[in-house]
Amino acid sequence: MGVFTAMHKQRRIQARHGIMLMLFFFSAVSFSERSILSIAGAPIAADLGIGDVAMGFLFSAFGWAYVIGQVPGGLILDRFGSGKVYGTVILVWTAIIILHALTGYLTPIVAFISLFLLRILCGFITAPVFPANARIVSEWFPPSERGRASSVFSSSQYFAIVLFGPVIGFIAQGFGWTYVFLVFGVIGVFCTILWMKFYKDPGSDEKKVQKETADKLKIGGQKVPMKERPIIQLLTNRMTLGIYIGQYCVTGITYFFMTWFPIYLVSEKGLSVLEVGLVSTIPAMAAFLGQLWGGRFSDGLIGRGVPLSKARKIPIIIGMLCSMSIVFAEMAESTVLLIAIMSFAFFGRGFGGMGWAIVAETSNKENAGLNGGLFNMFGNSAGIVTPIFIGFLVQWTGSFELALLYIGIHAVFAILCYVFFVGEIKQVSIN
Repeated sequence: MGVFTAMHKQRRIQARHGIMLMLFFFSAVSFSERSILSIAGAPIAADLGIGDVAMGFLFSAFGWAYVIGQVPGGLILDRFGSGKVYGTVILVWTAIIILHALTGYLTPIVAFISLFLLRILCGFITAPVFPANARIVSEWFPPSERGRASSVFSSSQYFAIVLFGPVIGFIAQGFGWTYVFLVFGVIGVFCTILWMKFYKDPGSDEKKVQKETADKLKIGGQKVPMKERPIIQLLTNRMTLGIYIGQYCVTGITYFFMTWFPIYLVSEKGLSVLEVGLVSTIPAMAAFLGQLWGGRFSDGLIGRGVPLSKARKIPIIIGMLCSMSIVFAEMAESTVLLIAIMSFAFFGRGFGGMGWAIVAETSNKENAGLNGGLFNMFGNSAGIVTPIFIGFLVQWTGSFELALLYIGIHAVFAILCYVFFVGEIKQVSIN
């Protein structure tokens, strides 16, 4: 019996490591696709004849739908399970990305409208990805490993730029931006086959979970009062609401790097699209390493007996203090110094990326999808506000000085939120 138990445990460890690799790669592909518009932003703007404000709206189109899709996506995850939903998302996302490539054959105004609508569709269909990642981590990993596990899939957003940034720049400059979307469509087909073939939900007691989740909405055949519904309880809980607001501030920093940073390098520093694809990998690698280090550092604190709340909050505070350095970037007189400052700031963003680990800690199996969906909805609201607001600031001032100050303020408010508002981090109780 002991040998059988040991073998079963070893197989489970191997399975979850394989699952972690798949989550990392699929998340990296998804985030890389979001970077296409920013890295190839200059030629896209030139081809379509659009200005800074219009480009800001095009950047934000994904964010609008991504935010709207979070709560429905989370509920769907809790209803049908992570495996089926994830596979469906990858399949449909692939089809939408291939349609992006076809917009290059349209007139500029029609192409702009088509791209805007496709970005909305893409945002809506990929909404469940990160809540599903957190749900899978909470199902497969014990609490002592969730910080590292969450940091792995969270770090994919930065590694995506390192892995695919130069590729996007090379293809966009050498062949045209539409070919970038076509390549990602092919990658999507590979991802779909891989997921469908290898992933299985743990335990496979999903029907029971689905029934229990549905029963929570009824008592004796009567609907539960609105104030007692899980979504209302999560939104009115001080801890979870504070975590959601803190994530908005943290994600605002990410969206600057994902959208305007490459254009900043082109317009103010005179770099080519190919050079941007290469240079932008440096801050991304710093954030990637910061994310992995932050997760290990946080789990290490727990291993040394530090309470969970402090172990999760300390990396966030340290990371956001580092990210505040972005306000000094405009003072840099050389590209090398500028990239060094940006890398330090983005390293801090990665090091403080404890949000998804906190979601895993505060969720149970019945509300993990909803909690993750709300968390991601608040966080990615920054994907709507940040690109548009920076677009107005840049057009109004003619520089990025106020835009960088605006991003630095996000780091300040994230610290204030976790220090003074969130309180103790613990599993939220849903009646």
